[in-house]
Amino acid sequence: MNVLCVDGDPDSLERTAASVRRELPDARPRSAGTAEEALDLLSGEPVECVVTAQELPDRTGIELLESVRSSHGEVPFVLAPKAGTGSEVVASEAVASGVSAYVPSEGEGADRGARIVACVREAVGRRDAPTAAERDRQLVALHEANAALISATTREEVATVAVEAMSDIHGLVASTVYLYDEEANVVEPIASTDAAMRLSWDTDGPPAYGPGESIVWRVFERGRAEAVGDVPSDPDVANPETTIQSQLTVPLEGYGVLVTGSHVPNAFDERDVTLGRILAGNVVAALEQLDRRRELARRNERLDEFASVVSHDLRNPLSVAVGRLELARTVVDDDSPANEHLESVEYALDRIETLIDDLLRLAREATEALETESVSFPDLLEHCRGAVDVDGATLRAETDRAIYADEGRVRQCFENLVRNSVEHSSTGSRIPEESGDSVEHGSTGSRASPGDSVEHGSTGSRPQADRGPTVVVGELPDGSGFFLEDDGPGIPPEDRKRVFEAGYSTGRDGTGFGLRIVERIVESHGWEIAVTEGEAGGARFEVTGVEFVADDPEE
Repeated sequence: MNVLCVDGDPDSLERTAASVRRELPDARPRSAGTAEEALDLLSGEPVECVVTAQELPDRTGIELLESVRSSHGEVPFVLAPKAGTGSEVVASEAVASGVSAYVPSEGEGADRGARIVACVREAVGRRDAPTAAERDRQLVALHEANAALISATTREEVATVAVEAMSDIHGLVASTVYLYDEEANVVEPIASTDAAMRLSWDTDGPPAYGPGESIVWRVFERGRAEAVGDVPSDPDVANPETTIQSQLTVPLEGYGVLVTGSHVPNAFDERDVTLGRILAGNVVAALEQLDRRRELARRNERLDEFASVVSHDLRNPLSVAVGRLELARTVVDDDSPANEHLESVEYALDRIETLIDDLLRLAREATEALETESVSFPDLLEHCRGAVDVDGATLRAETDRAIYADEGRVRQCFENLVRNSVEHSSTGSRIPEESGDSVEHGSTGSRASPGDSVEHGSTGSRPQADRGPTVVVGELPDGSGFFLEDDGPGIPPEDRKRVFEAGYSTGRDGTGFGLRIVERIVESHGWEIAVTEGEAGGARFEVTGVEFVADDPEE
């Protein structure tokens, strides 16, 4: 490593350099007789540590320290006043100016040289090996940055948080975030620290880079983090005259790169690279979240437009048709053959209204926010008894436990599941089999269902007892969720994925949206749903990823 020794006295300067050579075999002393000469050397070659006397021909050692801190950042700096030039005041000023180590002026010869070298070793060691407190500080900075990134609402805000965090974590001042502009095929600076703006050779700040133009582009293209220890000699350096000696560049996947620089050569080790990657991962997650929000906003806008069309442009002519139907009934005799046609019209209008309601529910599921609370299975089934025509069915909860869910949505979910089970497990016959209507389960047996809508399918037929269907709700054995099953004909394996498709229906009365709405509600909670065969051969819906309300230990 290069150790820059600064002293206006040639003999004293040589003694200091000799001590460095003797005690630090891997060190290469560089000598300067004035502060200006020292600053020129710092700008021209990498220096790992500066050792200076207090009294120099052109300024004081503290003034040199201030210049180094201003233009070269946190280079380890040792102030070693000679006899008669040091004091408590000088020591206090040096500490306030950011000195790495202070060597009291007492002592001469080999003893003083050994103390100077010990301070050099300690100062460089502190830079290279963060203390436990420094590691804790870095982790706190990462945590705070992550919290700020999560709440960021624009790409510019994400980039600003990132550059501030990058500089804070690594104790450096020059950081920039570049994001990729696909149209221009460049990575362009979105946010930079003030120091990065000052260091740029472009008066407007760091420039954009295209293919082959910089280390920044190289890292973006390769997708691998790089710690460059000698920036000016790198073959891809954009500005060979830069005062930045080391550069850590971390890719942000396809979004761009995060860059920080140091005036000290070989300033970044594997720990720095790891910290940079962690921060970059958080930045990527924040950018992906913004992309999802934008896409969701676009989808919601389209759904709002769709809901507006459905609720106004379709309901208005539907209301007119219903009114005309009522007028027609007033002029048609009860025993007129025309009544059969009017009944068909009424049935068709009812179907249109049901379809509109289902479409609006689908639109709302995509746009409304969740408000979770405790909801019990017995309460959900009790609600279904009043909201669904259970047609003599038995609804039974095998557990009284509760889950965290949006009450309104989970009620709608259970309504659709129970209605589906009741309509496709019932032995009644509202629509004659001759009508050609197939049941939602797709049974080939003689049991036809009135108004059976599409959500089940079975190729078998089984004898039905003269009783209403049974629908059971319970907790899954592994505690991951709940199930709802019936004792109807079930759903054949080949149809089990298709039942959740919008518009999938095997019957005239089904809209094909009932189970699609169920799936949307389940997904909005972060759950998953699957259909299989129940214990009695009927349809069984299993919902997993559910959070149960903890049982009261006192009960």
